Amino acid sequence: MPPAVGNPRFGRLRRHPVLSLLAALVILTGLVFGGRWGYDRLFPPSLTCGTGMTATGTPLACAGVNIDSGPFTDHEPARMRELEHMVKSANDAVKGPYTSIVLMLDLSPVSDVDTLTYDSLYPNIEGALTAVWRANNTAAYGSTPAIKLYLANMGSQYASWDHTVAELKEQMSAERISAVVGLGQSTEQTRRAAAAISTQLHIPVIGSTVTGDSMNLDPSDPTGKKQIVDMFRVSPTNADSVIAANQYVSTLKPAVTSLAVVADSVTGDDYTQTLADAAKIKFKAPNRTVTVLPYTSPSDLPAGSGRQDYLVQQFNLMHANLCQAAPSVVYFAGRGRDLGAFVENWVQGAPCGIPQLHILAGDDASESIRDKGVLNGIASGRVTVAYTALASPDEWGKDCPGSDAKHNYDQFWAAFTGRPDPCTGQPLTADKEVATLTFDPADLGSGQAMLTHDAAVAAISAGRRDAVGLKNPGLETGILHQFYCAQMLPGASGWLSFRTDGTPAGKPTPVVQLGSDGSTRTIALTWPDGTPNLSLPQRGGKGAPGC
Repeated sequence: MPPAVGNPRFGRLRRHPVLSLLAALVILTGLVFGGRWGYDRLFPPSLTCGTGMTATGTPLACAGVNIDSGPFTDHEPARMRELEHMVKSANDAVKGPYTSIVLMLDLSPVSDVDTLTYDSLYPNIEGALTAVWRANNTAAYGSTPAIKLYLANMGSQYASWDHTVAELKEQMSAERISAVVGLGQSTEQTRRAAAAISTQLHIPVIGSTVTGDSMNLDPSDPTGKKQIVDMFRVSPTNADSVIAANQYVSTLKPAVTSLAVVADSVTGDDYTQTLADAAKIKFKAPNRTVTVLPYTSPSDLPAGSGRQDYLVQQFNLMHANLCQAAPSVVYFAGRGRDLGAFVENWVQGAPCGIPQLHILAGDDASESIRDKGVLNGIASGRVTVAYTALASPDEWGKDCPGSDAKHNYDQFWAAFTGRPDPCTGQPLTADKEVATLTFDPADLGSGQAMLTHDAAVAAISAGRRDAVGLKNPGLETGILHQFYCAQMLPGASGWLSFRTDGTPAGKPTPVVQLGSDGSTRTIALTWPDGTPNLSLPQRGGKGAPGC
């Protein structure tokens, strides 16, 4: 065999060891950085989450308690980041003894999958910030201890609720967490989260917009009757909302003789289930026909799968039956995020002798006030849309001085906007020189800022009356039960008074008309309990629930 022929370049490198070393370093550096460059593009780095949170779900989001006020996703809108910075600044300003409340929601909604949006989230955070600002800087709700606010994310479709509860438990002692508020929508996941917080942490859970009738029932109880001990809410139940809707329908002229209930039959959604169940019964009246038209929304869709298209197909098939029923009013017992598909189908579908469809919906219709399908439908004149809101910025009227309930709202409004009290013209007095909030009054349109403020107010008021504090968190539940009759709390959405099961007593339900520009206008104020509750009761008198 011929002798092996060596590469002359390698021979030269062997004769020059320094040169050999430099060449090896160049090659190694290229491999390292080139490999890292390629790896980063093939396998992008995971989302970095701050203290109290872990990246989870698809698409990836940080779930847990946001101790550092960092982003929940790597594509958050600028407004979300601004609010997170506001939370951090408010917390950093707290000195001395404090207790913390946690606003827990789906804070990383996925478009066309979740039935809420970032735009609908912002008022919730703003409302909680307003309650904390008033607590720390005015005499509205006592003075000590100071209050911190943390945001907690349960992830898209609330799928990471169990992880978030575990992080709550982990951070509870260090951050002196005394209550959880918010929860968001009435789903099986949020109900399990409330039950787990009650069982494991023994602190109050105060729902702001939780309306499903069975949301305060322990999902682990086979009888379906055991209450979640530490759960409260500041908004009426679905049963009360349907009573309010029927009160309104009964005042319409000419009388409503035909009503259709468009009912979502999806499982696992307490809001749609209990709303539809109540509507099928409570709208029945002499000389009125009630027709139930069912549909089924998707319960588990991956990102980008097209919830709108899924629903348009069903509403297209429903069209003929809706025309056959020829209702004077349609009660939409579904998610507000799905109302656009229903309206769009009606407006673009074949005409059938109904010149204008009058739609009445539950409170979740507030999610549709920016829905182009709904707004374009109203602009066309083919539909009108009203809904029973949980709260509305004009529910108390504009007369001055107005009721005590209106005074409470005006004080909230002044704190929320940083503007003078609309009745007295006086700026809100703070205990010290601090910057005022400057939230847009337009953000009050959905009512969610009012309700989240009120839930936070209840949590703050209970925490400040608990002398033992976190050594025995269960005491705060007992304190919340004392907020009734003469001990009602002044809230933006009405006086806060709790029944023994944690549901609110004496709360009004405004009926709100939606305009084609997304504006809202209260057209009726109903009282499902039967008696208006506008003021604290006078000595020896009866003027509030529980007296």
